[in-house]
Amino acid sequence: MLSLSVLTIGDEICIGQIVNTNASWIADQCTRIGCKISIHSTIGDDIQIIVNELERLLSQSDAVIITGGLGPTHDDVTKDALSKYFNDSLVLHQPTLDYLTSIYAKRGQTVSERNATQAMLPSKATILSNSRGTASGMWFEENGKIVISLPGVPTEMKGLMEEHILSHLSKRADETEGVQLYKTLLTTGITEANLADLIGDPKEFLNGSSLAFLPSYQGVRLRIGVQENNKQNASAELERIEYYIRKRANKFIFGENDQTLASVVAQLLIKKNQTVSVAESCTGGMLGAALTDISGSSAYFEGGVQVYSYSAKHNILNVRPETLTQYGAVSKETVEEMAINVRKKFGTTYGISISGIAGPGGGLPEKPVGTVWIGIADEYKVSAKKFVFGNERSINRERSVGSALEMLYRALLDE
Repeated sequence: MLSLSVLTIGDEICIGQIVNTNASWIADQCTRIGCKISIHSTIGDDIQIIVNELERLLSQSDAVIITGGLGPTHDDVTKDALSKYFNDSLVLHQPTLDYLTSIYAKRGQTVSERNATQAMLPSKATILSNSRGTASGMWFEENGKIVISLPGVPTEMKGLMEEHILSHLSKRADETEGVQLYKTLLTTGITEANLADLIGDPKEFLNGSSLAFLPSYQGVRLRIGVQENNKQNASAELERIEYYIRKRANKFIFGENDQTLASVVAQLLIKKNQTVSVAESCTGGMLGAALTDISGSSAYFEGGVQVYSYSAKHNILNVRPETLTQYGAVSKETVEEMAINVRKKFGTTYGISISGIAGPGGGLPEKPVGTVWIGIADEYKVSAKKFVFGNERSINRERSVGSALEMLYRALLDE
C-alpha cells in the first residue's frame, strides 16, 4: 500500500488566517485511488523547518505532497528548502520562462525580474506545467521516495493534481501490496440514529471493513472503508457493502462522494426539462445561491426574490394582507401563497418558499426561534412543511436550505 503524507507550508495557515482546504482535498483524492494517508502536517515558511519535516515524513511515508510557498515573494521558500534537502541548486527552466513570457504578453506586459524567479527551479525535479497559474509543480524521486511540490492556490493545486499527479500515483498504488479504498454515500431526510437503526448491526455485513456515520446539517454521509490485497478485490468489497446498505436505506440515499443535494436536484431538473424559482425570507438568498452555484444553472433556475417584511411579501409576491394578519409571516398559509405566486411570477415548473425565525431573537411561545415553514408549488398542487430547528441562526438558515432542497428532490422523484 502506497503511504502518503500531506505537508502544507505557510505562516498564514499556521496562525489560522487561511483554512487548510488543500490538505483535505488531496487526502480525499489520493484515498480514492488506493493510497493510505499517514500524516497531515502544517508548518511555517522556514527553510530549515521544512527540511526537518521532510526528513521526518519521508521516514514514515512512501511519498509526500507539499502545497504552498512557490510564489515570487521573499516568503516563498519551498524551492530553496527542496534544493537544500536534495542537495540541489536552482537553474533556469526555459520552458517555464517561455510560458511566463507568453502569459504576460497576452496582458500587454513583460515578465518582471521578480516574476521571472518562478522559472528558477531545482535541477533534479521533473517540472510539471501549471495551466492555471504561474508557479510550476515539481516531482522529485530519490531512494524509492517521492516528493511532490504544488502551489498553494487551490485551483492551481487541483489542476496539477488532476493533470499530472493522480494518474501516476494510482499506478504506483496498484504496484504495491495492499490497497485501501473509500466510498461515501450521501443521505437526506433521516437522522443519524434512525439511519443506523435502518441499516442494522454493522458486524453482520462489514467483515473487517469500516462504516462511519458523518452527520451534518444537510444530511448524513456514510463512509465505507475497505482494505484488500489489490484494487479489484477492494472495489468488489465496496460494491458488496454498498448493495447491502442500499437494500435497506436507498430511499434516503441521493448521491455519492463529491455530489451535493443541490447538484443532484439540478441534474434532475435538467433531465426533466423543468425549472424552479424561489421566494426566501429568513434564508436571505441562500437557497438561490445553492441552486446557482452549479455551472449551467440558467437551464433550470429562472430567478428568486428575498421578501423579509410583510409589505415586501404583499407588494412583490401578492401575499394577501389578510393571510399575513391572520396567520403571520411564518405560517403554512403564507409560504403556500409565496410558493404559488413566485412560480407564477417567473413562469416555472416549481416555486419554493421559505419563511422562518432564524434567531437569535424574534421567537414567541407558539413560534420559537428555529421555527421554519417551507412551501413548494407546481401547476397542480401546493404543500408546506413545518420544521423546528434550534437556536443558532447560521445553522437554522443552513438547515432550512437543506430541507427545501430535499422537498424539491422528493417532488422531482414524484414521492
